[in-house]
Amino acid sequence: MKLKNKSLVSCSDDNSIIFYNKYNNNRYIKDYKISTNGGCSSAIQTKENEICYSEEINDSICFYDLNQRKIKSSLNNINKKNSCYERLIMINKDLLLIPGENKISIINVNKYNLVRILDINESDWICGVCMLNENILLTGDWNKIIKEWKIEGDNLLLISQKENAHNDDITYLMKIGNDHFASASKDKTIKIW
Repeated sequence: MKLKNKSLVSCSDDNSIIFYNKYNNNRYIKDYKISTNGGCSSAIQTKENEICYSEEINDSICFYDLNQRKIKSSLNNINKKNSCYERLIMINKDLLLIPGENKISIINVNKYNLVRILDINESDWICGVCMLNENILLTGDWNKIIKEWKIEGDNLLLISQKENAHNDDITYLMKIGNDHFASASKDKTIKIW
């Protein structure tokens, strides 16, 4: 992950997060390393001087202060079980979204609390997620459906869905330009919408 200050952060199942700074000749050199309490599969910048990362132990989400180089806050047991916690996504400046098997967890990054868990259809397992714009979230799931959600405060409202968008699980969604997005699937296709 690239931070706003152009540093790089990598996280790993080896229970570490490594921070790299850019030096002469545009090379990145290891700055420092922190140890986590469990495998770390994702990190995201939540504020100017803060990142959030996932730990597999206790289904934890930790908020790490980049200036003080210490954990500022953490949340345990936030119902990430079977989630795609390698896909943390900021849905706006205040809310962090964690997609999962049949739930979406929403966390307020200012108050460091779980705002709500949205239950989705039992058979859905969300793996593809992207923000289309500041108010619209897209999800792709194992049922080959792409859903469009409207963000209203702390709530997500389903506004449309594309049935059989692919012939197999939708594994990735990505915004392209202002009006388009791409979806990738286990059916070995990528579609532009």
